Amino acid sequence: MGLLKVGKPKSFAESKTDLTYVRLAGVRQFISTYNRVKTLTNDELLWGEEVEYGIFSIDKQSKKIKLSLRAKEVMDKLNENERSHSHRSEGCNWVPEYGAWMIEATPGRPYTGFTNDLLRVEPNMR
Repeated sequence: MGLLKVGKPKSFAESKTDLTYVRLAGVRQFISTYNRVKTLTNDELLWGEEVEYGIFSIDKQSKKIKLSLRAKEVMDKLNENERSHSHRSEGCNWVPEYGAWMIEATPGRPYTGFTNDLLRVEPNMR
């Protein structure tokens, strides 16, 4: 998986013309990555979790829930809050997710292969 950038997604009909390219590019990327790392030994294990969030607006009068296309605005505010509170906690990175109504949180720094990092996971997800 790669990092998503903020942009306007194509409709399904528009994206159908790119399916062959996407499939071939995925295979090429996999082979390239495999060839680059196949001889690595004793590489440090770095890993992380992700939590995906949907952004919605609630109309209490009509009792309807709608998607709120404010991901960029919310993400920017959350990243600003993370920077201003970095002295208090380990923090996380807020990044775009698939739609303009979705964001994703990942750890501020990756976990390692040591068991004490397992103790960092739950507090980081709160």
